[in-house]
Amino acid sequence: MESPSVAKPAEVNRGNLMAGLITDSDAESDANLEKRQATAFQPVRDQQHEIIYNKYLPYSDKLEAEAALWLEDIKLNLSKCVLAGDYRPGVFFWTTRLDSYISLYGRQFSKEDHTNFIKLYFELMLHPGMDPSLIQRWCRMINTLMRKLELIAPDSLSVEWKPIFKLYELIEMSKDQFHGVLYWPDKMEEDMRELIGYCRYYFPLSATQEMLDEFRPMFCPFDDSMARAMGYLAMFLPTMLKPTEAEHGYKLWLDEFLRLWLGFHGVPSWEAPMLQLFSRVAAENIGYIPWDNYVSSIFTKFLRTLELPVGKKQLQLVYSNESFDDSSAVLWPVAMMHSEACMVALERVFKSVESYFHPSNYGNWTDKLSSTLMFIPSGLVARLQLERFRPRDWMPDIPAEACLTDAQIRRFVRAFKPLAFLNLFSRAAADEAVEAIKNMALMAPDEIFPDLLEKFYASVETLTEPLRFQAIVSALSASLPYLFSYKEGKKNVVPLMLAMLPGIDSNDSRKTMAALGFFSTISVMVPLRPCFNVGEDLSEADQEICGTSAEFEDILVQLLDRCLSIIDTFTVDSGARTHETKQTGTDMSLEEKMIKIRMDLLWITVFTQTDDKTAEILLEKLYKTASTNIYPVQQVGSIATSSMCVLATRVRPDLAKPLLFHRLLKLLELSLDERPGIIEMSNADDEFLWRLKIVGDVAAVTGRHILEFIPRLKSVLTRTLLMQCPVGHRLAAVLSRSIITTLLRTYPINYYDPQFYVLPTGASPLEQWGKLVYPADVKVEWHVPDDEIISLCSAFFEEFIADPLEALDQYAKGTLAIDDKKVQKHLHIIEALFTAISSHCGFDFEEAIPLEGADFAYPKADLPIIAREQREILLQGQPVRTVLAELLHRVADRIVNGLQDETKSLKSVLVVYKAVAMLRGPSAEDVVGHAQALSLVKKELDNRLGPKKHRFRLLFIEKARLQHEVRTVFQKASRVTKNRLNILRYVVRLAVSRYKEVRSVAQTCFSSIVAMLQLSYRYILDDILAYLAASKDKPDSDNDAQLKGCLFLLLGGKNLAYLLKHDWDTLRKVFPAVVRAQHSDNPTVSHVFDALSDTIETKFVTTGLTATSSVPANKVAGAILGTMDLELEVIFEHALTFGMKKMEERNARNRALYVDMVNELVTLLSTPQIRLKNFVIGHVFLSYFIRNDILPPLSVVAFTVERLLDSNDKTRRSSILMMTSILRSIKPTRKRIRINPCHDLIGTPLPAPTTVGMREDNLWICFNESTVPATEEAYDNTVFIDKMWPGYYGWPKDGLEVHAPISQQVAPENARPDTVDLETAILSRFTNEPFMDALMKFWSAEDFAHEAFDSENFLVLRGLFRHFRDKIVPLFLKHTRVWVKSREEHHQRAAAEVLTALIRGSKRWPFKMVIALRQEIIPIIQTALNNITGETQGDWVAFATNSIGDGDMRRSFPLLNSVMSVSPNDTGFQTTSKLAVIHGAFECSDWRRRDLHYKVLELIESRLTDSYRDHSAYLLSVCFRHDLNIPNMETRVDQGPKATDFFLKYYSRCLTLMQQDGTRLTTLGLLNLFKTVVKTIVTHVSSLACLRPDVLQYYPLLCRFENDPRDGDLAKDCISALTCFSQVFLSENAITRLLQEVRAVVLDSANMPWRGRVVALDNLQVCVFNNLLPIMENPRWVGEIAQLIQDRLLDEQIEVRQMAAVTLTGFIQCDFIPMSQAFIRGFRQLATSVLPQDRSSAEYTQSVVKRHAGVLGLSACIAAHPYEVPPVIPDILMDLGEHINDPPPISQSVRATFSEFRRTHHDSWREHKEKFSDDQLAVLTDLLVSPNYYA
Repeated sequence: MESPSVAKPAEVNRGNLMAGLITDSDAESDANLEKRQATAFQPVRDQQHEIIYNKYLPYSDKLEAEAALWLEDIKLNLSKCVLAGDYRPGVFFWTTRLDSYISLYGRQFSKEDHTNFIKLYFELMLHPGMDPSLIQRWCRMINTLMRKLELIAPDSLSVEWKPIFKLYELIEMSKDQFHGVLYWPDKMEEDMRELIGYCRYYFPLSATQEMLDEFRPMFCPFDDSMARAMGYLAMFLPTMLKPTEAEHGYKLWLDEFLRLWLGFHGVPSWEAPMLQLFSRVAAENIGYIPWDNYVSSIFTKFLRTLELPVGKKQLQLVYSNESFDDSSAVLWPVAMMHSEACMVALERVFKSVESYFHPSNYGNWTDKLSSTLMFIPSGLVARLQLERFRPRDWMPDIPAEACLTDAQIRRFVRAFKPLAFLNLFSRAAADEAVEAIKNMALMAPDEIFPDLLEKFYASVETLTEPLRFQAIVSALSASLPYLFSYKEGKKNVVPLMLAMLPGIDSNDSRKTMAALGFFSTISVMVPLRPCFNVGEDLSEADQEICGTSAEFEDILVQLLDRCLSIIDTFTVDSGARTHETKQTGTDMSLEEKMIKIRMDLLWITVFTQTDDKTAEILLEKLYKTASTNIYPVQQVGSIATSSMCVLATRVRPDLAKPLLFHRLLKLLELSLDERPGIIEMSNADDEFLWRLKIVGDVAAVTGRHILEFIPRLKSVLTRTLLMQCPVGHRLAAVLSRSIITTLLRTYPINYYDPQFYVLPTGASPLEQWGKLVYPADVKVEWHVPDDEIISLCSAFFEEFIADPLEALDQYAKGTLAIDDKKVQKHLHIIEALFTAISSHCGFDFEEAIPLEGADFAYPKADLPIIAREQREILLQGQPVRTVLAELLHRVADRIVNGLQDETKSLKSVLVVYKAVAMLRGPSAEDVVGHAQALSLVKKELDNRLGPKKHRFRLLFIEKARLQHEVRTVFQKASRVTKNRLNILRYVVRLAVSRYKEVRSVAQTCFSSIVAMLQLSYRYILDDILAYLAASKDKPDSDNDAQLKGCLFLLLGGKNLAYLLKHDWDTLRKVFPAVVRAQHSDNPTVSHVFDALSDTIETKFVTTGLTATSSVPANKVAGAILGTMDLELEVIFEHALTFGMKKMEERNARNRALYVDMVNELVTLLSTPQIRLKNFVIGHVFLSYFIRNDILPPLSVVAFTVERLLDSNDKTRRSSILMMTSILRSIKPTRKRIRINPCHDLIGTPLPAPTTVGMREDNLWICFNESTVPATEEAYDNTVFIDKMWPGYYGWPKDGLEVHAPISQQVAPENARPDTVDLETAILSRFTNEPFMDALMKFWSAEDFAHEAFDSENFLVLRGLFRHFRDKIVPLFLKHTRVWVKSREEHHQRAAAEVLTALIRGSKRWPFKMVIALRQEIIPIIQTALNNITGETQGDWVAFATNSIGDGDMRRSFPLLNSVMSVSPNDTGFQTTSKLAVIHGAFECSDWRRRDLHYKVLELIESRLTDSYRDHSAYLLSVCFRHDLNIPNMETRVDQGPKATDFFLKYYSRCLTLMQQDGTRLTTLGLLNLFKTVVKTIVTHVSSLACLRPDVLQYYPLLCRFENDPRDGDLAKDCISALTCFSQVFLSENAITRLLQEVRAVVLDSANMPWRGRVVALDNLQVCVFNNLLPIMENPRWVGEIAQLIQDRLLDEQIEVRQMAAVTLTGFIQCDFIPMSQAFIRGFRQLATSVLPQDRSSAEYTQSVVKRHAGVLGLSACIAAHPYEVPPVIPDILMDLGEHINDPPPISQSVRATFSEFRRTHHDSWREHKEKFSDDQLAVLTDLLVSPNYYA
């Protein structure tokens, strides 16, 4: 295998790096490959992309014509259906057909066709009023068509972004779905996001500026709109443009966004999408954007994203930081890696987090750390593949100077390697580490394999660490495909195999799986044959390697022995395996099944790669095992052994025929001869059954070699097919199937190709090792049945099926009485024989049954061809499927109508039914299993860094086989024929039978058939509903059985429920029928009803009522027709005219069906005799049919209103939701106008702003008490703007769209004449006093299920007040006045909900109504606030947030005034509660309320000495939130209160606390002030705002009181404040000020207690770690910090010295302070300070401090390397050992250091001790460590 480190071209092509992270295995081959391809691989037509594996198929010469036929059919009928407006089922069906075409043939159409298809589906998707489910289908089809971006250049396709955005916004922000009048499909947003990801490459050049104009005005940091706008930009902004077009792309916004991002030092909600945008623009513009100035900031924020605990207290972030998702964390660093600054930053980051990867250092950060970093190598591989091997296409090029060099790659790998190897042994992330090591081995094998092999050989010698061995073997196995890129790789093959053999251990299944994975990979790579006859020109090293290849034979023999021993030791205790075996469906546990899969992969490769001699030896051993061992046939041993024999025979049939099959058959014949009465035995012995099984299994892969054994096999079948023993009979049936299958199926036969191993003259045999091939180099030979074989199989089939057919025929007629077991046997034989010949049995497509209402044409070719000449096998001159189906019908009739409980026979009938209806060769389950196994192998072996489709030969053969199998099982959207319909009817009949086992099998069979047949559910619906209706006439047990059967059929499988069909004829029948169904009180019936209800509630999607023709789509359809040789005009006009007429008829019919259905549901639900379960599910059904495109019938509205008083709680809750939906459906559209907002207070236009924040041009929308409208004229003509974002960052380019003033709006009662009757019905009840009394009683009742503010109640009330205004208010207020006087929780909650809804619902009321309402509710609000309780405080906060605090304060200011008053006479709780309510009103942080923020600040400042610090701090943080430090901030207009002014104002008063001594703090008011200030620091710094350097002046105070024992609450708040300081992103000025304050604390030993100094040192470590890169870039800061720490090692207080040592350890660990020789020498000098004799002298104390400082410094050097032993560590340990007997505290520190060293190095001591000399180990042993440990 060639090394991936190849020379780079001068210019390389740049593609989508994001897409590169997920490799596309079927992408186009590169230019080199195209030159190598033979003529057979060249497309005949101008095709976009075709599946190359089709070229291997034996009928490949027919596929071109077939593809052309399919494509022509699709284009014609798809276009005609579009023109006719037949979107469902017409367009839907042909879209499915196009999807299938792509699956079978690839994008085998011209570029013109490709773009036309994309345009067509875009027009359909964007067409107004399109059915939601169809929108999803069109969207997914577009995604399929656009998935290969390289096929379509932007100059061939242009996509407008605005319509797509409008659709996405409609889906994402769907108020209709929120209110229950429109339901979008599940995963619709995901599909749209995928589509947008493809489309942004095809947006016009002007799109970037248009998007900025659209979304930039939404930038308001205090509002959700900014996160939404940034999310839209992250999705839509085109970032891949030509370098010459960058002025129209990222250069318009990148610098601005970067400055904005760096202006916020917290983690705003919009940071995550912004980082996704940055990472994408970096990945798609590699080499064009200079990132060096931002690298330190990028990686600092990246490091904080990991949320790592730092320091002695292990502090983590005080807020969740999810800004860097996994994709951004990979893409951005990888895209910048060519930069030296980036590489240095990466090295520092990797070094700083290295210790967190050690297995013993496990915490809640581990998963995130691993998942974030371990995929960087994968991203780097994707970039290298892009740079070096991507074929040239339309995408711009990467500059040659930006391409990564091999030296840069090796540098990265050296930096990252320690992390991956540590993570390899972690508890949860080993798989991620294996993937990382694999990718690094691919990029730099010389850097990875030496360490990997060293670890492997060391682990082999250790028997006590199986998990470590398993992890290393997993990494080695994953990296094996790249072993030969390592110069010593081939030399290690045989030693590795020998060392790995003991890994196959029957006592350790996980280790066994890892070892088998290793052997299967190495056997794919290496020809397992001796390399003899080598040339003399081989090097000595190569000759030595060739010599070791002679050991392959012995290794394989040992490997087989070990595999067989594993099989022998598999447990066979079925009683202990019941739970596990249920998961696998066989008598195998899950682990055993995985081992078998691994063994299968291993032995198919071994027999493919080995020579004849070795293969014969292995086959001989297999025969010996199969002939001497006896395995129970249903247990693991028989399955695994038989599988090995099968694989050997498949790969080497020539050798296996005489050595295996012939001899096994002879043994079977001998067993039969020894048991002449075997056919009568009810229980055959295991020996005979085992021999019968293995012959049957091996026969299935023998191919043509079986022909000579046919007579002998017929003799065996004659004596065994009708055995009394059921197991023997089934095995005989399998044998009969195998005989025909191996002859009739088409499959590859040249797995082993001797020519592949023939060496060119002079070539080295080692060139075959790791050999990869191109598609053109592979030739696949197939077994294809000829006429002779087909005739033989036909005769064989008729011979053995005749007796079962005759017996069953007589049984069905009643002329032959046979028992259930005999019937089963005949059915088993029929199933086995038919399964074998099914590939040669046609379907009765000529008898396809037309469906009423489906006017589209069916395809000309239903199924893809699977043979060159398809000859059909007949039975008695008739089609086999027809004959068998008719027989099965009669057999089923006999069994069902008889009195016998022959459930097993019925299940067998169903199995045959399914085969007859659908089977055409292998089963779909087998093909899916093959595809999954191949996908796993391909993932392990595929070459991710090299030319595409450059693979091991075996992968091509298996992919070709899979491609053929996929074609055989293809039945997608097949048509319903007469035979299939009859089968479906019988399946339905059995699905409603009395036997549960039969019903279950029949329902599964029904789902499988219906899923494949186009619209088949319609054909059979009436039958199901007839059974459902008839179930009520059955006895109770039969009634429930038939009812459950029908309901399960209606429930269907995944997405097959009749309740979810988008067909009004079906829905009209099904929903009333379910509600009408009669049943007993059987709990199982109730469970089925619950399942139906859950299906609706989780999967319901709105079905379109009406459809309209899309003119743009019609034009594209005409263009598609124009590419065909047709009479275009005639087809166009006919389809359009005919289609419009049919569409109108269909629309009218759908509306009528909808109205009839909901009216009937209401009638049924109103029936007094209806059962509760039926009523509940019917009510659920009805609730989902309130729509936004048609008014609900009056009966539905009246029914819903009355059910608000239902005694059942679930019904009332559902009725509330329905009422919300009804109010939404009748809601009138409010008038909107567009205004020019950029003007001053008097309306004078101003130029477009260039700054952000409050400005002259937006003051008119800001709150000012003097401009609050106080008259009717002013209020009704004011333009209220409830959204917060308009004006802050700018104005929309085309003006601001707002709701028109109230004076221009039409009153709701006059807006829609068509809703008068519905409004009257609602209003009559809500103005009826008895009704309202009853409703309010329910509403205010104690409800433990709803113990918080109920948004559902709020929504319906808001809708009522908005629509009916003051007409219904009096009765609500009557009850609210009573509720607010009560202190009951449920009463106050109901009052809060009503008042919130009243205020929100009255937003569009005219002035007079508003004034009257205020006069009523303000006293009520004040009463409520005076009676607030602890349980209801949250409800009233929610009231303030959602009513007073919501929207334009110019409207709600009078209400705000009512809650802003805090009386001096209030109790403490009342004051706290009122402050909480005020905070709720200001929680939205509306920047337009500057004047009110000053008012709040004044209120809080008057109460700073009170004890209500929490809510005071929250309110203060709201006031200061607008004090930002972002680019272009407006400075000429006051933005509001400034945090710095506040903190400076109270600093001097707080500072007096520093002078207080004693045991308690006595100045209560001052203490409360300080607590409030500290709490404000926490809330302010952890909010959006940046950290102003002046706030850091509180740092000494915080350190002083962080450990103060006199006030625990204050200490906690100080900890939180210091945590915020240490974890926020610090600016340059902030870092300078912080270091200044830290020095002031740690150097002030006179005024600062030692505890404060300890706190400062600990906090400094966290500060530095979270701002590591910016600080390391400034040598002055690094020097100051290093000197500060070293000085503190000499502090007089021991605790300070110890904390300085801990901090120094952290700095050394992250390489902040390099551990140079001079650095270590300084500590050695201190440690050798001479101690005076006089211990009482001051000089002695100072000397002890110095020596202790030196010891602590040396200890820090050791502690900084907890999991490794650098070269300097042994000497330092020896130096410390000399101080073991020093006076305390020196000796204590030394002992603690040795103890910690022993603990941290225990796991890997075997490796670490190699770093010590024998003398040093002896010294360590003599110190503090147990001799047993180091022995």
